[in-house]
Amino acid sequence: MKKHEKNKIIKGLILIASLIFLGVSLFLTNTKENYWEKLSGKLNISSQVTNCEMEVHFLDVGGADCAYIRCRDYNILIDAADKEPTEPVCEYLSNHNVKKLDLVVMSHPHRDHIGQMKSVIDNFKIDKFIQSDIPDDVLPTSVTYENMLKALVDKKVNTQTLAAGDKFNLGDLKFKVLGPVKSSENINNCSLVVKVVYKDVSFLFTGDAEKFEENTMLKSGENLHATVLKVGHHGSTTSTTPNFLKSVSPKYAVISSENKPNKNSVIKRLEETCVGVYKTYEKGNIIFLTDGKNIDIKTEK
Repeated sequence: MKKHEKNKIIKGLILIASLIFLGVSLFLTNTKENYWEKLSGKLNISSQVTNCEMEVHFLDVGGADCAYIRCRDYNILIDAADKEPTEPVCEYLSNHNVKKLDLVVMSHPHRDHIGQMKSVIDNFKIDKFIQSDIPDDVLPTSVTYENMLKALVDKKVNTQTLAAGDKFNLGDLKFKVLGPVKSSENINNCSLVVKVVYKDVSFLFTGDAEKFEENTMLKSGENLHATVLKVGHHGSTTSTTPNFLKSVSPKYAVISSENKPNKNSVIKRLEETCVGVYKTYEKGNIIFLTDGKNIDIKTEK
């Protein structure tokens, strides 16, 4: 075989190897891109978190609340939106390949927090469901609430009533209940307030807790500080008092709301305190990714 023919063969083999390498690289890149697109709705590759161990999704569910947490093999749901729009909670969970929920948290039984809870109970295996203790005379009598209770009984879900001071773990995730400290005739002030901690990062979920419950938590002497605050009562002026916000001292805040409110005193305080204030009515789904130390934030819009 002549020398120039050997060179042609060698060049051909190098070209084939290069094309194979390029194809594999494109496949891996597209796979990664598809994951992020499914995760956040918009491709924006993380710059700080190279090994995402925990995701906290704040769903854009109008003037309601719903958050989904994935940490390693654990799946957690906190509240389940309103009855409208139809079934986005179950659809969102299914799109993220959730088969089982290790924990479901009901902050309080107002419809904009439990609207789709029955569907969640019907469609997913639930290991534990937690709620706060609410006086019988103020419990709602709505069809939504009654249907949820029936679904819990029918599916024989392990249901527990917790109060301030209770704590438990799911793997490396630590949960501590900070409220309610005292009983109230206002269901909002019976909201189950839960701090979720993963390594150096913490999230505080406050339901619709108002000034009364915030003050009781402050007086309890518990450590309220959190990296991320899910702002109470959709950012309304009933909640997030100056002293409470000072005690929590969050780096980031999330407001789940349907319409852009006037720039009230709460939003002004948050913008003065936090590095970032994220609102579902502006950003759509808001997703925090963390390795337990660093945080990246993805938004749908």
